[in-house]
Order: sequence, then structure tokens, then C-alpha cells
Amino acid sequence: MKKIIFLILLPFTLQAQKNYTPSLEKYMDAQMKIKGFNGVVLVAKQNKILLKKAYGFADREWNVSNTVETKFRIGSITKQFTAVSILQLAEQGKLSLDDKLSKYFPDFPKGDSVTIHMLLTHTSGIANYTAHFGSLATVSLSKDSMIAFIKSKPYSFSPGAKYQYSNSGYFLLGCIIEKLSGQSYADYVQQNTFTKIGMNNSGADRSDSVLPMRAKGYVMNKKKITNAPYVSLAWPFSAGILFSNVEDLYKWDRALYGTTILSDASKQKMFTPGKENYGYGIIIDSMQKHLRIWHNGGIPGFISNISRYVNDDVCVIVLANTEVTQNNTLPITDVIAEGLASIVFDLPVETPYEHKEIKIDPSLLDKYIGKYNAGLTLEVIKKDNKLFRHRDGTPDIELKPESDTKFFYADDSNRQLEFELDKSGTVIKIWFINNEQRGEMKKL
Repeated sequence: MKKIIFLILLPFTLQAQKNYTPSLEKYMDAQMKIKGFNGVVLVAKQNKILLKKAYGFADREWNVSNTVETKFRIGSITKQFTAVSILQLAEQGKLSLDDKLSKYFPDFPKGDSVTIHMLLTHTSGIANYTAHFGSLATVSLSKDSMIAFIKSKPYSFSPGAKYQYSNSGYFLLGCIIEKLSGQSYADYVQQNTFTKIGMNNSGADRSDSVLPMRAKGYVMNKKKITNAPYVSLAWPFSAGILFSNVEDLYKWDRALYGTTILSDASKQKMFTPGKENYGYGIIIDSMQKHLRIWHNGGIPGFISNISRYVNDDVCVIVLANTEVTQNNTLPITDVIAEGLASIVFDLPVETPYEHKEIKIDPSLLDKYIGKYNAGLTLEVIKKDNKLFRHRDGTPDIELKPESDTKFFYADDSNRQLEFELDKSGTVIKIWFINNEQRGEMKKL
């Protein structure tokens, strides 16, 4: 992908704004009722809160509701705080981003070929330990034992050659922070970031601590909800150990426009996209031409997303304590974050609803048969008086009618096709709807 060059703008002067709150609330009410969202969201534009609301339960067994103050594990959103800590140490002259890994771990395999910059950008080639630990996820090991575990795995590729997401790199960065600061990772981040910007409801989680307002984690599978499996917090460490709430994460968003925690020069390094548009602990891309700086997070029982549209001064934060996925892979928090932003940007987004099959005249189906394209080609075919989506190399998926012109995928993947006709009844295009986002496909 091409690198995106941009300026980090100061928040715009507050101007008269459309009242988006009712639309945002309607969308979120449907996400809770139809899709099972359980958590808290915050949407802000130009320093004005448009929506800050809690949904569902912090503790289902005791019927304790989530509130806007509820604390959630934020998983890999932790990585941007780790990246900031490294950049702070660089500003203090305690390290260079070009330092070799061997400087801090002398016997690390290929340590002379791996730089701190590579660890930050997931280009080191060091294998991702979470892909290998299996049943060890429940075991609390010392950092030395975990580093030995990481060292024992072969590199995925030569250092610097490619991008591959690796929690291992961020674990090692946390160890470097501790070596150079003389503090625990938790204490360093608390002192140098959280306290500085008033994030009083954030910190490094501990399973043995009593933490007021902490949410319990759950998993939803085919609408059945279970307690999340246990994971030792020794493993996530600086790659995913932090907890926070929406109010604190909004303070984080605000701080990133200023220089309280990082200089402009350091932020420019952090926000420069590398391979696969990954910067330092964040992803830089765009959503419908709106520049986006974002990251999501996942740890058993919790999923999260913080998306910052810096040129629009829009921030969307979604924290959930029930794992729900759409299209079998996409966290509901990612879907919601994009849907809420779409509403604020006046882009088309569908409010979730129950898809119910109806009977239609089979003779209508013939006009829908054909190929459609929007970068990729999708074919609609007819078998046994039913429509199917066909793509070479994949199984056909039945398209069930919910109106004369709109059909939903029968695989429960939250996808639909809506056919648009001209005055003569001829199909001119279809709208491909995927996780509430609408895309136009031309008929070939």
C-alpha cells in the first residue's frame, strides 16, 4: 500500500453541528438487541461528546449493569502505550530506535539483525508467541522463562523483510522499558502517561487484585453466553495487559493532539505508516477517505477498538466484555466503531435488524442472475428456484429473500445483496452490504 502523508491538525474550532445523537443511539440499541453487544461506547467530534453510553452487564451472574465508568481489559490497545513509553525513553536519550535487540538480550538469536524499530512495527520476524503457547496460556511463568520460550521459536522471516503481527516483539519492548527505567512496566506507564493526563481509571491488570468497577469477561457463541476462559496475565504483559474505560481513553485521544506525553517529532514517528500501514502500536489507514489512526484489542472475554479521525477531530471508542464476532472472524467492536463513524460522516450504514425469509415470485429471480464487480467479481446464479452467490473456488451460498429485491446470506455472516432496478425493471447494480456497510457493485 502507498504510504499516507498527513499533517496532525489541532482540534477544529467548534462549529454548529448536526445532532447525530439520536441516530447513534438507535444504531447502538439495535447492536445490543440484535447482535448482542455488551459494553460501553463513546463518540466525540471536535471536543464535544455525541454519545457516551453503557449497554448490558458488567457481571451477568449478579445482574450488575455496565456503566460509563466500567473498566475493561483493552488487550492490544496496550501496544500504543508501550510504543509511547519507548519513544519517551528515546526522547530522554536512554535508547535509540535503531538499537539492536542484542544490546538488551545479548544471546537472542539474530539479535544483531533486529532493531527496536522492527519490534515496534512488527517487522522483526520474531515468531508470535500467542500462536504457539496453547495450554501454557493458563500458566504464570517468569519473564526469563517466557523470553526463553520466545527465543526457542524459529523466525517467521528474515528481520525487516516483511510484516507479521507479533505479540512477542511488544513483550520484549516491555522488558526493555523495565531494564532502562528501573521500574516495573506498570509503574512506568502509570507515572509517565496515566498520571500525567489524568487517566485515573487505567492501569496494568492483576488477577489477584480487587479492582472496583471491573467488568467480567464473557464469550458469545451462537447466542449462547459462557464465562471467558482463564488466561494468565503474565503472558499479555506489555502487549496486552492494560485496563481502562471510555472516559480515560478519550483523555488519551485528547493528549495525542498535544505534547504532554510526546513531542511532535516523536508523534510523527509513531504515526508514520510502515509495512501494511502499521506505525508504532497503531494502524494508519482511511475509512471512506477519512484518515484513521486506530487499533483494536482482544483478550479472552474482552474486545475493543479506538479509532481516531485526526483531520476531522472525531474519536470513536468501543469497549466490550462479551466476545461477539461477525462473519465468523470480525469482532463486533470493529463493526460498531466503523458504523458509528459512518453515521458521524453522513455515510450509508444499515442499522442491524432480524433478517426473515419471505416467499417471493420465483419468476423474479431470473432478472438477478449475472456477474457484478467492484474490484472483485461476484456471480449470482439460480439453482432449484433459489438464488446463490457463486465465486470460483468457494462453496455456493444461498441467498434468502427478505423482500422482492433484497436477499441475505444463509450462512449467518451478516451480509446482504440488494438489487437496484431502473424504471423498466432491469437490474442496473447491486448494493453489497457487509457488516452494515454498503458498497456498490456494477453489473457486467
